[in-house]
Amino acid sequence: MPSSTTSLSMSAALSSALSSVGSPAASISVLALVILVHEAGHFLAARSLGITVNEFSVGVGPKLAGFTRYPGSSEKEAEEKEEEGENGIDFSLRAIPLGGYVRFPENYNGTLAMQLEDEARALRNDRRIEQRIAKREEKGGEVGIFQSEQNAALLNILTLGIAAERAKEEEDFIRRKEEALAELEKEEQKRKKEWWKNILSSKQTTTQDDTTTAVTEINGVDESIKAPPINYYTDPDLLQNRPWAQRALVLSGGVIFNLILAFTLYFGEMTVGNGLPRPMFEPGAVVSAPPRVNAPSAGVLQPGDLILGINGEKMLLSKTYDTAVAQGALNTIITTIRSTPPGENIQLTIVRDGTTKDITLTPKPSLDKLGNPTGPQSIGASLAPNYIKSEYVQASSIGDAIAKSTEAVTTLTTQTATSLTGFFASLLSGKGAPAGQSMSGPIGVIRTGADIVSSNDFTAVIMFAAAISINLAVVNSLPLPALDGGQLVFVLAEAVAGRKIDQRVQEEINAAALLFLVIFSFSTAIGDVGSLIGL
Repeated sequence: MPSSTTSLSMSAALSSALSSVGSPAASISVLALVILVHEAGHFLAARSLGITVNEFSVGVGPKLAGFTRYPGSSEKEAEEKEEEGENGIDFSLRAIPLGGYVRFPENYNGTLAMQLEDEARALRNDRRIEQRIAKREEKGGEVGIFQSEQNAALLNILTLGIAAERAKEEEDFIRRKEEALAELEKEEQKRKKEWWKNILSSKQTTTQDDTTTAVTEINGVDESIKAPPINYYTDPDLLQNRPWAQRALVLSGGVIFNLILAFTLYFGEMTVGNGLPRPMFEPGAVVSAPPRVNAPSAGVLQPGDLILGINGEKMLLSKTYDTAVAQGALNTIITTIRSTPPGENIQLTIVRDGTTKDITLTPKPSLDKLGNPTGPQSIGASLAPNYIKSEYVQASSIGDAIAKSTEAVTTLTTQTATSLTGFFASLLSGKGAPAGQSMSGPIGVIRTGADIVSSNDFTAVIMFAAAISINLAVVNSLPLPALDGGQLVFVLAEAVAGRKIDQRVQEEINAAALLFLVIFSFSTAIGDVGSLIGL
């Protein structure tokens, strides 16, 4: 292993290099690198199995630059394939670095499937209109309330425009039906004039492509009209045509690579860096910022105050190196404050300038501009675990470095998964975010990363990258359809059922889940911006 002097000089040089490009830019670079490694996991897993890939993109949005490669082809063969318009693997650099993707070819004609689904939907609608007209004609046609324009206008108002909309639907249907009948009549007259061609064609076997077959199958319109089953391609190199175990490996590749990246960063710090920082916490929670104006704690608590207990209950009896234990002790205070009945007091035991004293506060919820409660009970102060210092833990051997790096990855992955699961479970149950927890989007992550980079502490930057990599792995493992974990659920369901799940059903579920993720990401971005401007 290199000497500590060499390690410190390397860290200082790299920290200086990161800071020189600007803290936000360096933070974005770290985040982009973590995402790049994730997508590389999918890509390399697919290519190692010989699965066709259309594109590997770094970033999302408009394409800035790129090139195409034809694996297994010489330079001359690649030029010939490019001239012939043959598909290769596109490597793209796109404008927004906060993302990336690996694009695989579809295993069916998606455009045709959508067209057939639209045709089936149109035929179902025509059938409903036809039945509606038939029922009215059975009752004697347009009688009663439809006899005058005034009554028709009144009906349209009472039905919020539905009557007029239905009348237009029927007019369009009748017009299209008359046009179709006229077209059929023309075709019939043409066939009669060319009777000799009909005799010849009747002796030949006709073939139909997928579109014609679909139209023929759904021509006998009724309420059960559906688009025909998808005609899947049989190319064995398509991802969807591979055995479920191979597909699961490709889908898991991103998560696996993120965990490997975190392990590598920890291992590097253990062997050639300063070592892994191990924070030490002592009993109590620290007031980390001035209380909000007009908050219950305004003028009572000050930054630096140490809260040792609440309502006679002590916090964290001894020092600890476990961040989760320290955070849990802090959450005890927050939970007690939030659960205090309106109008009741709490008693805090604090230490200020070496003097211990008890203070009494009455928690109140935050209010909006109209004076309405907007959250749980609060004292309006920001609290943090009582962090004292960090001790750097180094490895005594390669084996020790492997063991400690594995432990670090396992611990942070478990903590992240537990925290994230609890966060979503609490939100879905209507209880709001758990005590002391909030969700940050890319803006919040970049802000945190910028603060870390500006500190010129290279070890902190490494720990930040490892934490983001593990967070990305855990988030993508969630069983939401638009994420890797959700896609794995589909694959495992197919493995258990022994048959393929309709691709259109998967895509509809994915679209709904993606909408949820977009809305959620937008809400976290609003929260991030709000925190930046002090809302």
